[in-house]
Amino acid sequence: APKVDNSMPVTIIQGSIQLPGTTANTSTEYQNADGLRFDDGRYGAFQNEISGFIPEARQFTDPVHTFAYGTDASFYRLNPKLVVKVHNEDEVKGCITSAAKHMTPVTFRAAGTSLSGQAITDSVLLKLSHTGKNFRNFEVKDGGKKITVEPGLIGGEVNRILQAYARKNKLEDVYKIGPDPSSIDSCMMGGIIANNSSGMCCGVAQNSYHTVEDLRIVFVDGTVLDTADPESCASFLKTHKSLVDGVMAIRERVLADEELTAQIKRKFSIKCTTGYSINALVDHSEPIEVIKRLMIGSEGTLGFVSKATYNTVPDYANKASAFIMFPDVEDACDAAAVLRRQTSVDAVEMFDRAALAQCETNEQMGSLVKGLVGCGPTAGSLLIECRGKDASMLEANVKEVLDALKNSKIPLSGPIEDYPFTEVASEYTLFWDMRKGLIPLVGAARDAGTSMLIEDVACPVESLGKMTKDLIEMFQRHGYKDASLFGHALEGNLHLVFSQGFRTEHEVARYSAMMQELCEIVAEKHGGSLKAEHGTGRNVAPFVEMEWGSKATELMWELKEVFDPEYVLNPGVILNRDPDIHRKSLKPSPKANALVDRCIECGFCESNCPSKDLSLTPRQRITVWREIKRLQDMPVLTEEEETRLNDFTKLFSYYGEATCAADGMCQEKCPVKINTGELVKAVRAEEMVNEQPRASGTAMSLAKNFGYFNSTVPTLLNTVDAFHGLLGPGLLEWTSQKLNRMSGNVVPVWNKYLPKGSNALPVAPVKQEPSMKVVYMPTCVTRTMGVARDDYETASVHEKIMSVLDKADCEVVYPEGIESLCCGMLFNSRGFKDAAETSLSSLEESLLKATDNGKYPILCDTSPCMAQMKSGLKSPMLKMNLYEPIEFVNLFLMDKLDFSQKRKDVAVHVASACSENVHPTGIPCCGMAGDRGMRYPELTASSLQHLALPSECTDGYSTSRTCEMSLSNHSGINFRGMIYLVDEATTKKKA
Repeated sequence: APKVDNSMPVTIIQGSIQLPGTTANTSTEYQNADGLRFDDGRYGAFQNEISGFIPEARQFTDPVHTFAYGTDASFYRLNPKLVVKVHNEDEVKGCITSAAKHMTPVTFRAAGTSLSGQAITDSVLLKLSHTGKNFRNFEVKDGGKKITVEPGLIGGEVNRILQAYARKNKLEDVYKIGPDPSSIDSCMMGGIIANNSSGMCCGVAQNSYHTVEDLRIVFVDGTVLDTADPESCASFLKTHKSLVDGVMAIRERVLADEELTAQIKRKFSIKCTTGYSINALVDHSEPIEVIKRLMIGSEGTLGFVSKATYNTVPDYANKASAFIMFPDVEDACDAAAVLRRQTSVDAVEMFDRAALAQCETNEQMGSLVKGLVGCGPTAGSLLIECRGKDASMLEANVKEVLDALKNSKIPLSGPIEDYPFTEVASEYTLFWDMRKGLIPLVGAARDAGTSMLIEDVACPVESLGKMTKDLIEMFQRHGYKDASLFGHALEGNLHLVFSQGFRTEHEVARYSAMMQELCEIVAEKHGGSLKAEHGTGRNVAPFVEMEWGSKATELMWELKEVFDPEYVLNPGVILNRDPDIHRKSLKPSPKANALVDRCIECGFCESNCPSKDLSLTPRQRITVWREIKRLQDMPVLTEEEETRLNDFTKLFSYYGEATCAADGMCQEKCPVKINTGELVKAVRAEEMVNEQPRASGTAMSLAKNFGYFNSTVPTLLNTVDAFHGLLGPGLLEWTSQKLNRMSGNVVPVWNKYLPKGSNALPVAPVKQEPSMKVVYMPTCVTRTMGVARDDYETASVHEKIMSVLDKADCEVVYPEGIESLCCGMLFNSRGFKDAAETSLSSLEESLLKATDNGKYPILCDTSPCMAQMKSGLKSPMLKMNLYEPIEFVNLFLMDKLDFSQKRKDVAVHVASACSENVHPTGIPCCGMAGDRGMRYPELTASSLQHLALPSECTDGYSTSRTCEMSLSNHSGINFRGMIYLVDEATTKKKA
């Protein structure tokens, strides 16, 4: 590990930091504590037993998978001995009861976006997401006022389900779930419930504790309690009388203690996820209701929630936001307190000066917010949002906020009129995107080799200003120059974001001292919550007693033992006897490649990845590659390390490299905009240079003679299609599968949607008075691939595009030498960088000539190719003038064509002018990646198992011919270019 000062570097074992200054355990006797769960045969016995109901294909003990699942979004690492992908509640029951029998603790994991170390273990990890369609069922009820969900659904996905339900049923009122964490488009319902997550607008009143109506719970003995089922409740009260009596006895003791009761009420009047939800003991008297509420926020330590029913909240479309500057951050916090007391404002977010420094870099923010650029050293701001069911309600809410601020006499950085509420979507979206982007902005700016840490605290809003000042001073004194404070001011909730290295003893000691002081400031000085909404985890488990006191903490220990007396369920999380647990099992962040060194391992990328259910996700590819590079960079390897490196590189070849589509969809969800596909391409390029130099030469020859190669493909496709007609699909598919296996995935697997050869490019018609001039770049894919054998369409993509352009009276120009042009993606995706650059350079030269140096727009008919061009072309003018078909139609042709709705139901993204009902596939990427999905058909099969098109859809549309082939194969309907529908639905504009 690199040294950054004169202290001794820490030791890394199995990818996790061994903490200096703590007592090393030399015993190999099993103890139920992190780092001490030695395998004395119990894990083998557990695995043998669960193999009776879970196939070995869903059990992982290899070094790559266990390492990949050893990380979550926190800064801890614990590598499980066994990862089990569970598919249903019965399998969870079986695993839990087997774990209790063999004393092999289990940890449940959904998305793994938790920030406090609660989703990792060095024992058994039960993975219930990325397991296909399992744990993803839902039911919308009562016009959207309720929804029942399973734990594998993403939070944002649930809201989209509710929105789609309202649209389909033409309902005026739209609803959403109450919790709205900033990670809502990545985190899953299992974690939202387990952590009692909240968010920016959620507050306390709309968190899971207050909006869950019913739960279905699996307890450690395998018993299932469905709180929505009276018979299940009655049975549980009888069969688990001792558990129920134990919980209610603790409740009676709490109610008898007026001081403790008052403390609980006070603590939970603000956001608090430190310890258990013991407010359930005060808020409810019915045993089932108490148990249900205790389960929320218990982080998988009391039981497993397999289903939950939420009471949803209104999702108002009318909204307005204001970004208001204050000369001092304490003034901003005091203003938030006024708004909480005197208004019904929906959301108030606070920014300190360090956070505002990030906002200053955005030119549009500077133009919209007076006084932002160059604001003083102590400045702060509030981002305020009001909502309303209708315009009049919104107007009244905005007036209420403005009046409260005026009457408070709290100084602003300018007249209040300088900070108007905006109802312009692009403006208020910018404000909120800026707020959501603060964490990644800090993460992106950190030094390579450091981790990004996020602490999450709260206090009564009246104390927020003073606590903020104390924390800013603390960070400065401990040398955390990049620390930013911002958060949900209306709830007194702050997020503290800073970078931290764990490379030396000095760095670990600095973190430990800072953490101790932080807890003292928040819990003791300001009576606040050490974890407001991120869950206790391991991070503040040693400080629960500091916040709650010994009396409440001991009650929590008693509750744990009532539900889980043998500590089988996620032990060490929430409560831990080890005072140093928060600074053990720290996760290093070694340099691996500049392309991914900024990765914070948050896991936001995973839901977009086509291989997430098959092999590794982008986060896991990066963390595994970091370990490979760490081992490769060591000057001397032990025999054990040499074996580990060989195992990692061998397994990474398939799980990390071969099954990566390298399509860049991970970048779309990544908060620091990392494209893991670029890392994989770099790995492939290095492999080609070092291991297959002849292949690089062949690729270059192909690039230089691309026209000849490309001209042979239509004939080849037509020949294969002729065999399809003669032999039928079965024999061709069987033969290609055999050849694919024998060739090591070199020969593609054929399917019946493999297209015929493309028709010849049509001659561009001459226009006497053209409406505009456009350069049309038909890609090599559409120049070679036509339609499938059973498609009723016969025209190729370029013929349809030319038809639409002709109707719009466009003058069309092909780039010179079109038959030889290629964007280079064919080569780049395989690691042939030089060949890709050669192809792209020739294309750029031809496009510059055709467009008169960027004067005319360029229409590219294949989206992935257009993305490759935009990322690789050097000319800014060419990049600015590149468009895919639907984008081009929307920007240039809407006023030149008449549209009519020709279809009732279509799949994928199509303009409403062409179809009455549009059904998105919900698939970010099909995994085709050129021909990779044909060479590794399991990749597309894994991604497209999630296709859920209604039966009324008979046609689908996309903007990539190869993707359309894959979508057709897995949906059973013909997908084709969107331009086909545009051509069908348009006519020449009437005079």
